Amino acid sequence: MSIIFEHVTKRFDRTVLDDCTLHFADGKITALLGESGRGKTTVLRLIAGLETPEGGIVRADGRVAMLFQEPRLFPALTALENVRLVQPQHNRAAALDALRICRAEALADKRPHEMSGGERQRTALARLLAFGGDILLLDEPFSALDAATKAQVISNLRPHLAGRTVVLVTHSAEEAALADTQIELA
Repeated sequence: MSIIFEHVTKRFDRTVLDDCTLHFADGKITALLGESGRGKTTVLRLIAGLETPEGGIVRADGRVAMLFQEPRLFPALTALENVRLVQPQHNRAAALDALRICRAEALADKRPHEMSGGERQRTALARLLAFGGDILLLDEPFSALDAATKAQVISNLRPHLAGRTVVLVTHSAEEAALADTQIELA
């Protein structure tokens, strides 16, 4: 469940990370904060293996699951089918439980085009929970949620994140409060 992120350099049209070393505590939640363009999402993509650094070491030891900023749901499938898709034997009860945790159980029979942005985001979060993983990478997971729904989802999620290594990208102090530690990317 460990993440190693040492002396990492990543360039696109400009250098986003330059000899960057970050420490993520095993089994804890770390919030990555900072202005747009500082490399927060890039850090997640590097940990997930979706990007390759120009230098340094990035390694995630454990089963990694990533929630992207955009929900990436299958449009022809219902919310329940989207969640069940990532599970062995497509366990209906576990999928419904994941939807309940994310306050999305009422969406079970809806397809993505029938949902609001926040509903799609909660469905994608439920899919991540159903998939499981030792290391969870969450890229602004609550950005499309209204304040009351966000507070309830965060409260529901807290026990399900315990013991997992979680990296949470956020611009919100409220969301960052979910974390054990916070790292500001400057």
